[in-house]
Amino acid sequence: MKKFGYVSLFLLAGLLLAGAITSFAQTPADHPAPDVDGFVWMKSTDQEKKAFLYGAGSAIALEYHVRDKRAEAPSKLVQGWAVGLKDMSWAELATKVDAFYINNPDRMHFHVFEVIWHEVIARKLKG
Repeated sequence: MKKFGYVSLFLLAGLLLAGAITSFAQTPADHPAPDVDGFVWMKSTDQEKKAFLYGAGSAIALEYHVRDKRAEAPSKLVQGWAVGLKDMSWAELATKVDAFYINNPDRMHFHVFEVIWHEVIARKLKG
């Protein structure tokens, strides 16, 4: 009988602890994944910037391969990324994005992808 009391006590403690843990897990974060605009970009380290660009490039490559497997034409974004950035390293691209925000402090609210598309890819495709 004494053994049953300890088991019940541990079971009750486990249930209370599990309830507390799940209530913490369900607390919403203010903004778990902020948009990467100039404010976020310029506060990021060089390694974080390159990791962001590498991740974006990986997503673009994934889209390319999925479309290729389905015999679909690549999207305008994929075509632009492939042609406009083909001879550029992640470090060079990060430097170009840095330069845009440094030279345009009134446009810090622009998303990084806007900057990459309009200031890097579109200019390269035009010229």
